[in-house]
Amino acid sequence: MTVSDLANDLQKELKRRKYFIRMEILDQTLSLIKARLYISTDLFVQVYRNDRFQTTNLVLIHNGSRLFARDELDGRLAQACSHRA
Repeated sequence: MTVSDLANDLQKELKRRKYFIRMEILDQTLSLIKARLYISTDLFVQVYRNDRFQTTNLVLIHNGSRLFARDELDGRLAQACSHRA
């Protein structure tokens, strides 16, 4: 998956999944994207993709705390963990 593929997929998921209320692109270049899909004002999924390093990271954040994260480095799953505040 490339940055442009992911950007398109995020737009599709925003429309398809009714629990996402909005999307915010925090940063985007030809080789990376950082976006948030909001479920509520204090609950969102943050998505990061870097094509140069084959990195994709997903994190579920509630009230500023990480609840769950999935990290991929160099195309391989590096870490999947849940956090409790």
